Amino acid sequence: MATSISSRKRDLFYMVFFCLGIPSMFMVDLQALYPASIVPTFMVDLKAFYINRYQDQFFIQTPPFFEFFMWTEIFIQAPVMIWGVGALFKGSPKIPLVLLPYAVLIFVTTGACMYEICYWEVPLVQKFSLSTLYGPYLAISAFMTVDMFLRINNIINTASAISTVVKKRQ
Repeated sequence: MATSISSRKRDLFYMVFFCLGIPSMFMVDLQALYPASIVPTFMVDLKAFYINRYQDQFFIQTPPFFEFFMWTEIFIQAPVMIWGVGALFKGSPKIPLVLLPYAVLIFVTTGACMYEICYWEVPLVQKFSLSTLYGPYLAISAFMTVDMFLRINNIINTASAISTVVKKRQ
């Protein structure tokens, strides 16, 4: 039986991160992909508040690469995050296998967005403000990438050591 989620601090952190990220993903990030007729007023207002507060150019005039990133959110990130909440809670052995490519995807897409923001012709204070939103995603995904890589590496090393012992006994 897996140990309690409360004793697996990194997994608990990832689970909370997913629980907070899933609603914002569906209410703000992916809104541009929905038919306008089905978007509730509160979501339109939430996105308008976000745009007004941060002047995020990705949501004002969406470039094609960012639209592609939104599709990765709906077809890759959202399913992984939804699966991840339960898997992290239960301590699934598949966590590193699934979360490593997820984390790499988040790191690359967020890094690309932050790089693009550097070239926007907007005040530096606005770039900094956006960095406070995008930066944590970059940092968390980098940490998760290393964490999941190390977990997989430990599994491989353990399996290799066991295989070596078994071969020596034969």
